[in-house]
This record gives sequence, structure tokens and C-alpha cells, in this order.
Amino acid sequence: AMIESLSVIAVPDGDAAALSACCIADHAGNVWGQSAQFPGFNADEARALMALFADPIERASEGITIGGSRYVFLNGGDDYGVVRGKRGAQHGVVIKKTKTAFVIGIHGDNLETRQVSAHVEQFGDYLASQGM
Repeated sequence: AMIESLSVIAVPDGDAAALSACCIADHAGNVWGQSAQFPGFNADEARALMALFADPIERASEGITIGGSRYVFLNGGDDYGVVRGKRGAQHGVVIKKTKTAFVIGIHGDNLETRQVSAHVEQFGDYLASQGM
């Protein structure tokens, strides 16, 4: 049920739109839940994300890799608790880091990064309020 809630975003016109893929995983790369379309996540990608959150200026040029796909780092880091990336003109990723987990949302051109970011951050904030 959590993945279903994460995968659907309410958009300003009152309709709902779906993320292309989403996942909740721990900081070691162990997936707790994912949508059917999620490309995967592993320990190396989790380590790279932890390093990016800790030092986004130093690590920005490495980008964000999820499921083997590389996204250009746009902004974020530990000060914000979220990082955002873009791959081409049509794909984006938003990752919220909580105390124990990453909430990952991947979107296509049907959604804007700001919409996805607000949704993923809110979902992550909920998990954080539950001690995660």
C-alpha cells in the first residue's frame, strides 16, 4: 500500500498522475518496496547517494545513478534532505533521505520535477515522523 501511495501524485488540476517508477530502500541499498517498473537499486548506488548527500559540491559531477541509469545532479544535499536529477529532457529523479531510508521517485515528462519533489519529500517526511 505504501508504494501505491508513493506512486500517485495529485496534480494542480485535481487529477492524479503516476510516477514512472518509485522505491523505498534503506541506506545500504536493500529495497523495502518498489513499483513494478523500478529499474533496481544496489549497495554501490546507495553508497554513492550517501556520499552525494554528505558533500554535494564535491560529488555533483558524478551525478546520481539509479538502476544503472545516470542522472545529472541538479541540486540538494543533506542540508535539504533531498537531491534532484535529470536525464535528458524527459526523465527526472527525486530522492528524499530520511534517518534510515531513501524514498526515490522517477518521473517522465508527464510531471514536473517540482511536483514530484513536493510529493516525494512529503512522503519522506511522513516516514521520518514514524521513526524511519
